Amino acid sequence: MCHKDLHTLLERAYDIFRKENALIRINSANVMIVGDIHGNLKALEFLLQIRQELECSDLIFLGDYVDRGKNSVAVLSQLLELKLRDTQKIILLRGNHETREMNSLYGFYDEIQDDDLFLDANRTFEEMPVAALINDSIFCVHGGIPGAVDIKEINKGESFPYLWNDPSESNGITTSFRGLKARCFGPDVFNEFRRLNHLSLMIRAHTALSTGYKWWFEKRLLSLFSTPEYIGNPNVAAFSVLKGRELSIFVFGKTENDSYGLISNKF
Repeated sequence: MCHKDLHTLLERAYDIFRKENALIRINSANVMIVGDIHGNLKALEFLLQIRQELECSDLIFLGDYVDRGKNSVAVLSQLLELKLRDTQKIILLRGNHETREMNSLYGFYDEIQDDDLFLDANRTFEEMPVAALINDSIFCVHGGIPGAVDIKEINKGESFPYLWNDPSESNGITTSFRGLKARCFGPDVFNEFRRLNHLSLMIRAHTALSTGYKWWFEKRLLSLFSTPEYIGNPNVAAFSVLKGRELSIFVFGKTENDSYGLISNKF
């Protein structure tokens, strides 16, 4: 995609994101949830093909579309085109790599090589929604939570903890290995957050996982990572599908013919 076309795409997406709330509420009996993509175009194309095969009407991406991988611009362009074609069914949440502090350092800026376009992209990222709520009970976010807060208070201007924070087995709010202002939240904080907001489950991304997914807090929090072969590693990846009240986790990765395929699914 030429820079002029990407600029137009970013402008149109900006207008859509600006009208979306920080918390997107969706009602769906058939939704697919995807974790970090990180510039892996082959993974994105596989996921979109699987979406069709599984007949998922709604699709939620949990952020981190750019950086690390070789095809950040192509991944971003394809996702924005999807959003423009089906605004209500495609939800693109903001990840911590949809910030200029990160994407100026980890590949996106070097790939785009255009200061004006880089600023346009980050202007658009700043308007992305922060979280999604499925059927009033499943909370989706890139990173974590700041504490036992009311999700109605989420806003785009104070998105940092939702993009950066991580779960921890230690109670309370504790310091994070990520540094900066990032924090970890323990099971006590999470359970109070879940109780306050009447949630059955939280689904997040943000953490590279060799197995593609990890359960926390007695299977009340699911962490997804949707990038196989992440920065040259032999990891598999995962996504989840909600059909009715049943949540499935699908694991996928590299096959013998060098393409991606499903390895397993768990209920």
